[in-house]
Amino acid sequence: MGYAHWNQDYVGCGTENGLEAAALLPEPLSTAWTHLRTTYFPGARLLRCYANAHTFGVEGYPHTDSRRLNDSTLVIYLNRDWRREWGGETMIYDGKTILHAELPEFNTGLVFPGNRFHTARAVSRICPELRVTLMFKMAHTNDPDRDRLQVFLQSTSAKTTRHTRGTLMGHLLRVYDLLKSWGYDNDVCLAGGIHSIFGTNIFTEQTVTDRVPVTVAVGESATQLAELFGKINRPTTLETALSQGITQLELTAGGRVSVTQEQLNSLCALEAANLWDQNALKSHNNIRKFVKTEE
Repeated sequence: MGYAHWNQDYVGCGTENGLEAAALLPEPLSTAWTHLRTTYFPGARLLRCYANAHTFGVEGYPHTDSRRLNDSTLVIYLNRDWRREWGGETMIYDGKTILHAELPEFNTGLVFPGNRFHTARAVSRICPELRVTLMFKMAHTNDPDRDRLQVFLQSTSAKTTRHTRGTLMGHLLRVYDLLKSWGYDNDVCLAGGIHSIFGTNIFTEQTVTDRVPVTVAVGESATQLAELFGKINRPTTLETALSQGITQLELTAGGRVSVTQEQLNSLCALEAANLWDQNALKSHNNIRKFVKTEE
């Protein structure tokens, strides 16, 4: 969105990061995080840390920080004096319902689930201050499969290869998180996390040519599913198969391949998450049925 707020990132990790980032914190934020983790969040893993700033005319917008169920966000308010008439509340939503509104009172913190929609409301035109907040994004459980996936992707050019909304690595991790949040099994989620590294009919760049390190990272089943995804003429052939009730898929190189119903469903789940992340799913009515939750 335009007219976004100002931001200062202190660890340099993207929004999709799931690995421990505490060692990247500069002082005095490292000391602050040690205090917070020891006192309030024992066992938490720090994923991101950054500051935001707003003035009149610089708007926040409703968003989530994570799709992972066990992530949380801590917002700390840094303005020493804040008047109620200046606005600037943090709003937490459930759909169109406001669950909570918090004024930015100095040296207090607001904690909420990372997958909750929230926003910093605009400050009023009479506000003379720069509204400043400090964010610590945390994970409270580990996902070893995702950790291995991210470490593997960081070892490839996926971390620098451009994609629709940033890097290919970011896209792949978001697809993994979508599938996980929709309740798909580990092999499908991991296949989603590598679904285009071998190239596809649309994203033709091959990030990896040697499948051996891929199978070490995500397993043989997920690798085979991603390889199949890369060979078919998707999404058209998936829509056709679903509409006609068949399990033969058109290959990009010509010819057709027969798949099991389970494979077809898994491929459609991958495509649903892939297109969802790129805001391109709306016109694919049959594939949309594989989205298990709606925003």
